[in-house]
Amino acid sequence: MSETIKIALISDIIASRKMKEREQIQEILTSILNDINIRFKGAIESNLTITLGDEFQGIVNSAEAAFLIIDLISLRFQTRTKEEIGEEVTLRWGIGIGRLSTPIKNRKVSIGTDGPAYWHAREAIESVHQYNDYGQLNEKLASDQPEIDFLNSIIRLQNVIKNDWTMSQKQTALIILNEAGYEAFTNQTIKKAMSNQLGQAVSEQTVSKRIISTHIKQYAHSRKLVAEKIEDWRRSHDH
Repeated sequence: MSETIKIALISDIIASRKMKEREQIQEILTSILNDINIRFKGAIESNLTITLGDEFQGIVNSAEAAFLIIDLISLRFQTRTKEEIGEEVTLRWGIGIGRLSTPIKNRKVSIGTDGPAYWHAREAIESVHQYNDYGQLNEKLASDQPEIDFLNSIIRLQNVIKNDWTMSQKQTALIILNEAGYEAFTNQTIKKAMSNQLGQAVSEQTVSKRIISTHIKQYAHSRKLVAEKIEDWRRSHDH
């Protein structure tokens, strides 16, 4: 049995069975997961793997990486589906923090591994499915951590901010998070990244307005603090 407390992620596509372009949506998701698995290979212990047509799972070694992976996949999925099929498709997430009953036998696929980390992730995503806070809640934590309810209350507020973004704001947030993660950044850095991404010059005023309107600095700082709180608990319980 693994003695280290792991972070398991389980995600699925909301209302996927009602979508006509299901095959194309799954192709988009597969492409995004492949990119993320490569980019975060140092943080992902067991690759994000599609286990059913509309569901995938994996193991990550840090809470901050887990949150950033969730944000990047979610935003890329929403923006790409809107661009390619004309409909914005959303994911829901369960984040489980706990040990594994079986070792990770194959890093390339997250199949055949089980234990409390996955049980908690399943509990969390089922809770989101049953109670999504009028469509405002897309992710939830589950673990034996005493402060889990408090942390989930912060995540609910983070989700309210994120779900209020327009498509252009989601594109902006994606560029910023892709460039800086949850670290501090300058307007000049984001201006350059946005210009490269959009293929055209972007003014300082436009960059400033977009940063302010998305509340991305506050959002990123909040994500980082929740991740640090989870890591403090993990370190105190690992043995």
